[in-house]
Amino acid sequence: MPATYRVPETFNTERFIVRKALVSDAVSVHQGWATDREVTRYLAWKPHSSMEQTVSFLEGAERAWEVGTSFPLLIAPHTAPDEIIGTVEPRSHQARVSYGWVTRRDHWGQGVASEVVRWLVDHALAHPAIFRTEAMCDVENIASSRVMEKAGMTREAVLRRYILHPNVSPEPRDAFLYSKVR
Repeated sequence: MPATYRVPETFNTERFIVRKALVSDAVSVHQGWATDREVTRYLAWKPHSSMEQTVSFLEGAERAWEVGTSFPLLIAPHTAPDEIIGTVEPRSHQARVSYGWVTRRDHWGQGVASEVVRWLVDHALAHPAIFRTEAMCDVENIASSRVMEKAGMTREAVLRRYILHPNVSPEPRDAFLYSKVR
């Protein structure tokens, strides 16, 4: 039986250093996107209203790493390794890995998420226990659809009334499901 899938705590893509999220990153996360209503628009949680929320979120991220079910990562440019510009979270579910991500608004449209998600998809599908990678987004979130396509994923379905985005609507919304399999 193949070993359980895990993401490296630190890795490099062509332009970015990607590393495990830590509680000590709370200020960067809080100021970078956790409080930004536009950045959090299509997320499953409302913007943080206090630093305590961000600290609690990062404490949960550290616990997830320990358990091995989720691997919250932070992204920084090689040229400015202390400047956190986004996050990506691979979540392992038996033979598949799913992804979610956020990029700081001032880095939108620069291919940050596409580059990092592509690396993660390739990494996961190279593991003998992983056969499927997937991600989903609100049907109106065109930018995330493009990230998935650039990462080599193909749109599989429209999931009706599937995902709750409380910053958009109090009711579940339709979502696109994308995947790449081996």
